[in-house]
Amino acid sequence: MNTKLDGLEPMNVAWGTFTRPNGETFRQIDVSDRSDWSLFERVAKRLKSGLRGKWIERLDGLDQRYWDLEAAGGKVTLHLEHYLGITIYPTEGAAADIDSLRLLATAYELLAKEGAF
Repeated sequence: MNTKLDGLEPMNVAWGTFTRPNGETFRQIDVSDRSDWSLFERVAKRLKSGLRGKWIERLDGLDQRYWDLEAAGGKVTLHLEHYLGITIYPTEGAAADIDSLRLLATAYELLAKEGAF
């Protein structure tokens, strides 16, 4: 779904699938195909407030960011990768528990909502 973040250009938030080299697959949210650090920060702020969560780990590198959010008994990871853009996925990937999958679905609804930002 096409949404705007703080009046800037629209994001195309969509469901996606990630497949690990070992063949495990899981759903993820494709937030943007741009690896924009400013956009990442705004999405992080919206997730924290909208899901009433807390960041339990923040790893920032030169061209990657992995932030783990805990809320409602689940955990999701907000990820920025230089060539891939910004995604959100269950922290445990294919082994995610039901609370993390529900949290992911709630995050999608939050970000896909028109005018959510």
